[in-house]
Amino acid sequence: MKLKKFMAMLLIAVMACCLATACGSSESAEEPAEEAAVEKTDVKIGVRSDLIDYYNAIEPVLKAKGYNPEMVSFDDSIQPNVALAEGSIDINWFQHEPYLTAYNAENGTDFVMVQPKTYAPLFAMYSTKHKSVEELPDGAVIGVCNDATNQDRGLKMLADNGLITLDESVEVATVHDIKDNPHNFTFQEAEMQMLPQSIDDLDAICLAGQHMVNAGSDPSAYLIKSSDEQEYAVGFVVNAADAEAEWAKDIAATAQCDELAAALEEVSGGALLPVWK
Repeated sequence: MKLKKFMAMLLIAVMACCLATACGSSESAEEPAEEAAVEKTDVKIGVRSDLIDYYNAIEPVLKAKGYNPEMVSFDDSIQPNVALAEGSIDINWFQHEPYLTAYNAENGTDFVMVQPKTYAPLFAMYSTKHKSVEELPDGAVIGVCNDATNQDRGLKMLADNGLITLDESVEVATVHDIKDNPHNFTFQEAEMQMLPQSIDDLDAICLAGQHMVNAGSDPSAYLIKSSDEQEYAVGFVVNAADAEAEWAKDIAATAQCDELAAALEEVSGGALLPVWK
């Protein structure tokens, strides 16, 4: 009888140990789930060095939202993407989508632009001889950029305003893709930074407003402006794995703030436009 009683007590002890172990395993299994639910707040943001003023404008706003941002600056437009691919930064903020698409294609990366975007470079037509496009005479000489992207922007701006017609089968238009030129405009190609120096010798020039600022002119004194701001708007970019991350979306949305709008006006002189205004 004593042996049976001892065996029964031993069996109860073993079962109690098993139950305790099972409960311990259940509790430890739940702990990682709780950690995984914690939202990311420490974020390293890569920016180009010439855009630091705009980062400084949004940093206090991000901190007020509960983030702990750290800026990492780069001197060119390559290294912020290299750092993102390597994982030394979490997100970068310096590029527009056409540049991003070309970079992904050339480098095999899978970066994604987070919505919403923030600001876009103003691209417009300027003239010191004429006050409106209606005043442009037949045979007017118009300066356009000699690089592919900005020449395409200039020509499409003219086409959108009914001044010329382009071959729609061409993705990136050049002066050779003009199908109809009813006003017999002559197009003179030049480097973008050189066009402001030629403005008095031409009837009009088409270029990014920042180069008018650099030349000491008012970028808002344009005849017409492009309607492609959303396409060329700068946005926050992440690796594909973070494309749907709430912290990334929240940072992008938070950057659309009055503080950034004021900095864009003050620093760029109106050459960079907040896309949410």
